[in-house]
Amino acid sequence: MKSVLLFLASVLTLNLCMLGTAQAQVALGIKVAGNRVNYQKLTKGDFGLETGLFMRLGQNFYFQPEVNYAFKNSTFMDDANDISSTNEQLKQHFVSVPALLGYHFINKENFKFHLTLGPRFDFRISDNLEGTDWNANSLQWGAQVGLGFDIWRFTLDANYCFAADNFHNTITTVTQTKFVNTIIVSLGFKILK
Repeated sequence: MKSVLLFLASVLTLNLCMLGTAQAQVALGIKVAGNRVNYQKLTKGDFGLETGLFMRLGQNFYFQPEVNYAFKNSTFMDDANDISSTNEQLKQHFVSVPALLGYHFINKENFKFHLTLGPRFDFRISDNLEGTDWNANSLQWGAQVGLGFDIWRFTLDANYCFAADNFHNTITTVTQTKFVNTIIVSLGFKILK
């Protein structure tokens, strides 16, 4: 939890520094999203949810930090080995912090089309691996890329996130690294524009 607070403090400090520039344009909003997560050779994706806050700093080029709650849900494959011994599904809860750079290809007053790219840090709050011989990393990190558009105060985005996660067997000390593919479709509303 200490690393989460330290990271959030760093993002806030960077935001305040950027706000100090004379040309900074600021937007603040809320968002809800659906996600579909797939662990390579381990699970098949099911529907999950995300919700949170985002900020945009800048005009054509901008910085977009976010803080989200993310619920990731997936079904173990039939040949998924011991990790799935007591659960049919892998259910995980995260605090997700993407730190994205964006560019508006179209930047009109009431219509914008944009591309975003940057790192994403998912801090695990809990999962349903208790009662098994397995546990997972407390941090899942990777890269996120997305396309979207804004109409008036609404923003619609489609994102793809690629990350890696390690599952550790507490008895045999075996570690399995699984690549995580996540598709996120979000709808946001800019409270401050």
